[in-house]
Amino acid sequence: MQKKVGLFIVVSSIFQLSYGQQDSIPEKKCPLHFEASYVGDVYTNAVGGLKRGGGYMGMGNLTIGFDTEKARWWKGGSFFINGATIHGKSLSENFTGDLQVASNIDAGTHIYLHELWIKQKFKEFSFTIGVQDLNAEFMVSENGAEFINSSFGVPSGVSGNIPVPVFPLTGPGIFVKWDVNDMFSWQTAVFDGNQTPFEDNPYNLRWKFCKNDGLLAVTEFHANTRIKNLEGIYKLGSFYHSGFKEFNVESQCMDYVFRHNYGFYALIDQTVRYNEAKNKKIGLFAQAVFCPKNKHAYYLGFGADYYGIFSKKGKDMSGLAVAGLDLHKASHKHETILELYYKWRFNENFAIQPDIQYIVNPSGTDAKLPDALVGILRLHINFR
Repeated sequence: MQKKVGLFIVVSSIFQLSYGQQDSIPEKKCPLHFEASYVGDVYTNAVGGLKRGGGYMGMGNLTIGFDTEKARWWKGGSFFINGATIHGKSLSENFTGDLQVASNIDAGTHIYLHELWIKQKFKEFSFTIGVQDLNAEFMVSENGAEFINSSFGVPSGVSGNIPVPVFPLTGPGIFVKWDVNDMFSWQTAVFDGNQTPFEDNPYNLRWKFCKNDGLLAVTEFHANTRIKNLEGIYKLGSFYHSGFKEFNVESQCMDYVFRHNYGFYALIDQTVRYNEAKNKKIGLFAQAVFCPKNKHAYYLGFGADYYGIFSKKGKDMSGLAVAGLDLHKASHKHETILELYYKWRFNENFAIQPDIQYIVNPSGTDAKLPDALVGILRLHINFR
């Protein structure tokens, strides 16, 4: 596996060097765009959970974008492909036993296609069709995305209740966005209701459409605000899953896992302090999910990021956040995590991020586990 990861990084570097040598072509006019990135987590579970111990996980991505207008084909068109490789021993599965997943790159060992889509823009409308990551457009918090726990991406109140096309297993869908004006926008999407698992779809190239999977529909409204010249974005969304069936060993037939599942969510990103001269900013965020027909009916997450703590150039940041998930188990009433991180960007290509998480009542198993204390050192590498 290490040889495959090494090959991936070498190929990524070749793409980057090749793109960087196109000095004769102005960047704004070049239709092709390459980007390579790698994220690595050195982790340890110091206290509680399933057992003490540590390990390493990594994720590499190579993306290629193509702009049809810059290529002088037609206006408003673009293509995008994202290949990914993930590897390493799972922190949550082997050590912490938590349900919300302490690291957002914790997903086993795979080399696969993450995204493949085509987009077309018509004035204030855009349409995207293909294999997509729901979290690229929906339930996105700019401030929450700086944290490592998975709940601050797609909240566990959604991903813990229904199949959703997010990392690591994305799926085909249709996405539509309407930019009403500078302040308001609306977007919606329809996806295949159940992604084909890696066991039958090792490279995410086998997309099966059948009535047993059902359909997942998501819609989201955005409002961009400015309070005392401080920017904020407020999002209100909902999802509906028509239901899907799986083979029931006991009845020896296809039975519904659930039918007509739905839920609502809200996200807030609000700047509360900004000093442009000193590159300092404080941003708050909050996430709330209500899914009345589900075992995880309530989720609440909130936190703050301080950008430019010590660096006058705004290279460093720190954040503190809390996330709680409601559970319906005799021994598990909730799972709550507290996360604190510090991140230093050496330049636009490299950054390190020490991270500490305290997990109250890890609930990924049926056993009653002691609270866990997790330490993660994350390395960010990015080339554009």
